[in-house]
Amino acid sequence: MSGIKKLRLITEKVADFQFGDFKFIIDFKYSIEIDTISLFDEHNYSILDISFILIPKDKLKKFKVTIRFKKLGSLQLSAGGTAIQLSGFEILDISDRGWDSVKYLVRDYEYEEGLKFYCNDIEIIAIEEIEDIDLIVD
Repeated sequence: MSGIKKLRLITEKVADFQFGDFKFIIDFKYSIEIDTISLFDEHNYSILDISFILIPKDKLKKFKVTIRFKKLGSLQLSAGGTAIQLSGFEILDISDRGWDSVKYLVRDYEYEEGLKFYCNDIEIIAIEEIEDIDLIVD
């Protein structure tokens, strides 16, 4: 995924990183970047910051990774309880479909009603190693 900004922040710490290594969502913040006076103006865009728990295949370390998604479309989230568990998280580059404002499909393909949305821009905001979290992972 060469179009994802600052992906190297993750790959420098997790050599064999895959998006399927995201196992939980622990923070979800939706906002609108307002560029003009009208809330529904075409120059405004949506922002979604999601913090994930990343558990690499070796399971030696765990990380909290925050990713910013911009210019969202068709946001769908069905969740309950506390941390949102992911079964098959993926980010697909769909820019070849020719949709003007959509480059990526972000979803949990194992749980179709769970998390799914389209976006135009993705940036890794932060990654930090975490130690004091105990998770049950297959």
